[in-house]
Amino acid sequence: MAYFFKILNVLFLATIKYFYTPIYAHMIGMDFTGTLLTMITGGILGFLGYYHFSKIVIISTRHIKPIARTIIPDSIQDQYRRNRKKRLIKRQNRKKFSWRNRLLVKLGKNYGMYSIIILTPILISLVLGAFLLRKYYSDRKEALPLMVVSIIVEGSLLVIGYWYMVGAL
Repeated sequence: MAYFFKILNVLFLATIKYFYTPIYAHMIGMDFTGTLLTMITGGILGFLGYYHFSKIVIISTRHIKPIARTIIPDSIQDQYRRNRKKRLIKRQNRKKFSWRNRLLVKLGKNYGMYSIIILTPILISLVLGAFLLRKYYSDRKEALPLMVVSIIVEGSLLVIGYWYMVGAL
């Protein structure tokens, strides 16, 4: 029964903090294959759950904004409008395009989805990666399968790399 709880711990940790999961699994005494299978399963289940939940969040925020305008007091709305005008004036006085801005826009248009897919399991959390993928690339059919493949490949590399570093492999 204790091994079952270890699997549940690793599964739930993989849904939130994918990068640290092999370290935790080794610390609690799981074996290599158990860690590998549990981590990949938890990562995929977590990502799919966050991906579909983010659709609900995105749709609900469109409907909350008109309701919030009627609920929020006028003084707070006036303060928001004043701050918005200040930001707009500051933005208008700023330099429009620099070489860095052009480079970022070009990279975002050409490689945006692929960079999110590659960086999500390791650097970005699965929650944020799922939200960004749903928000900006939900119309692309290959986004979801590529993300699942990325979770599998990077999870395998993380587990193999950590077990190799520890000397347990």
